[in-house]
Amino acid sequence: MSSFAYAVPETKDEALALLNELGSGARVVAGCTNVLPGIRSKKIAACTLVDISKLAELKGIEIRGETVFIGSLTTINELLHSDLVASHGQVLWQVGRCFADPLTRNRATIGGNLANASPAADGVVPLLALEARVIVASLAAEREIPAAEFFTGPGRSVLQPNELIVGVSFATTTAMRSAFIKFGLRKAMAISLASLGLVVGMNGDLVEHARVGLGALGPTPARARQTEDYLTGKPLTPEVVAGAQEIIRTEVNPISDVRASREYRVHLAGVLLKRALEAALA
Repeated sequence: MSSFAYAVPETKDEALALLNELGSGARVVAGCTNVLPGIRSKKIAACTLVDISKLAELKGIEIRGETVFIGSLTTINELLHSDLVASHGQVLWQVGRCFADPLTRNRATIGGNLANASPAADGVVPLLALEARVIVASLAAEREIPAAEFFTGPGRSVLQPNELIVGVSFATTTAMRSAFIKFGLRKAMAISLASLGLVVGMNGDLVEHARVGLGALGPTPARARQTEDYLTGKPLTPEVVAGAQEIIRTEVNPISDVRASREYRVHLAGVLLKRALEAALA
């Protein structure tokens, strides 16, 4: 650790000034659930660790007009215990129940889950299904990026070295049905083999709209847009669900690794979609 510098800004503007000055020589940290393992494994080289954990302006969950705003320093445990998230973002609330262990949930932040840009990031998948927007700031400006456009590759995103994730927002609603399904090798502390977040709006027996987020089923978290289009306007009969399962298996592009083969993950995509639809409508 002696080759790392450490800075603790007191305000967001101070943090942005540091990032603007240091550029790629800075690494933003908060809960450190991803950064510390990266340092120990030497995947993260010498840099200045900019600890933003004291920035109260990046914490909290609130209604802003017709959107729910979640500060980037909000922990997974805080999401799990939020009535606002449970009411307006049920699919995101569900993530808290299967995210790592209680110790990690108390440290890991929603902003860190986004910034790490892992294809298997559990907290990101429901944000895709909620059509959330990621708010990022620099000294010069603030911008909003659709969650589906935030990731560019494994561990990579559109976030610039001088930018900081401020929070995420998504539309308020209590009328939708949703489900988050994660498949791992263990019930806890397991990286997802595949995960799926679903938000579906019904008009009688017909699907009015569907949004499907995918994790660990491609080089980035992604939306299953062809599957969404197929489901829209149809009743969720066994035949329609089976058709959606076939389509989603053509949309995913997973890898084979030590935890599962590509073929198994493709199969899982269809299985998880069916389970999510059943859970959402139960």
